[in-house]
Amino acid sequence: MTQTAIRDDLTKTLDHITRIEVTVSRHIGRGNIFSFPDQHKIYEGLFLSAWTHWEEFIQDLIIYDLATDNKGSVKKEVRGFRTKRAPYRLAERILLHPDHPQKFVEWDYSSVKARADQFLSPGHRFTNPISRSGDLEKLKRIRNAIAHKSDRARNSFLALVSNFPFNLSPAQRQGITVGRFLAAHRWNGNYVLVESLQCLRQSALDLVP
Repeated sequence: MTQTAIRDDLTKTLDHITRIEVTVSRHIGRGNIFSFPDQHKIYEGLFLSAWTHWEEFIQDLIIYDLATDNKGSVKKEVRGFRTKRAPYRLAERILLHPDHPQKFVEWDYSSVKARADQFLSPGHRFTNPISRSGDLEKLKRIRNAIAHKSDRARNSFLALVSNFPFNLSPAQRQGITVGRFLAAHRWNGNYVLVESLQCLRQSALDLVP
């Protein structure tokens, strides 16, 4: 699979999620298919799906880079491979957890960048910060608040929405769920879920123009 095919897989998924969001948003409220709590729960699922596919994208991308980088750890150490797919299989073995798939490593962007620095040649695609790296950190905190029902994740989420660019008041934060935040509040003029999808799409295009 080429790097553009890896990118296109993600953008097609984000386009699909966007279409679902549009459909749901058109059928909300009294007399419609979905209630507002339905919308909030659906939006949490759409966000998690988008984030999971983003992590899969950067995982596939760094494996691709390690398998094809002539000065990276794989090809620098091995003169030749018996089969065409061998460098990809070796790259997977290096980058995945030794107990994969029973155990796994984190694939958030900061971790991937650190591993790229370790295994790839200087000047790799992860060297320069992508345009919305700070926003990716925001998305990670939103993701954690959905996936982890811990005090730490909840407090991190509440701190996030309290500050710029969201600036939710104490009254707005009272009893707020992640789904309601994604559906009812705005970020850069878009609802938060929509802007989150835009952030992931732009980040993918930064890595694979």
